[in-house]
Amino acid sequence: MGRVPFTKLEGLGNDFIVLDGGSRLLTPMAAAHLCDRRRGIGADGVLTLLPARHPEATRRFHVYNADGSVAEMCGNGLRCVARFVGGGQVVFDTDAGLRRTRLMDDGRIEADLAEATLLGERISVKLGERSWAGTGISMGNPHLVLDPFEEGADLLAMAQVYGPLLERHAHFPNRCNVGFLAPAADGVFRLVVFERGSGITLACGTGAGAAAVALVRAGRAQSPITLELPGGRLEVMVEGDPTAQVPVGVGLGQVRQRGPAVTVFAGVVELGDDQWL
Repeated sequence: MGRVPFTKLEGLGNDFIVLDGGSRLLTPMAAAHLCDRRRGIGADGVLTLLPARHPEATRRFHVYNADGSVAEMCGNGLRCVARFVGGGQVVFDTDAGLRRTRLMDDGRIEADLAEATLLGERISVKLGERSWAGTGISMGNPHLVLDPFEEGADLLAMAQVYGPLLERHAHFPNRCNVGFLAPAADGVFRLVVFERGSGITLACGTGAGAAAVALVRAGRAQSPITLELPGGRLEVMVEGDPTAQVPVGVGLGQVRQRGPAVTVFAGVVELGDDQWL
């Protein structure tokens, strides 16, 4: 196919290669190669804009993780493609449904993450001699939000050791994103996410949404919630009643978040016809 333009963007350090794919997608192997930080461009994922499948949407938004697997949704990625296409309000067609974004006066982008749904009320898994408990929440993609640890806990160290094991635990046949939470000062909560298919990232937008819903559901916080991720802060709003007793698969409330999305650089990459589906 020859030389293909791309743009690199990041949201709180969660970085992406954005392609205007016309009507074609890269192969999973090609996407993983581009994400390689030594042999490719380097990124946590590849975001491809395609023709919308829904009449209300402006563009379709497709997400490859760094390993070439497909994610149904990506919160930081959603803000990045909103920055890429410009404009005040944009509707994206994603594999998790329609998602709306708008540019705020302060330069941040507000993204509608739509409805969070319950995947599991009290999920408990065991790794060796240690048990882990949390809440299963879908933001269009699956999350296990672990019960908050004590203030000052080394979340990054725990995520590095246990994140890969929890992501692929037999309890989660399609793997999951794993959120490690701890309270901080002034009502802020720290969050580190081991992302399905990408590992530990500096920020995870859907992970922040799931964490906020879990905190409100457990009575540990009230909306809006500020989450401190390794790459910076996200403001998350949870609307509705996440504390309601509902069965698995039922909605827990609407989620919106506000945060930055920054263009890093643009360039061209050489891609052959065999690297496209």
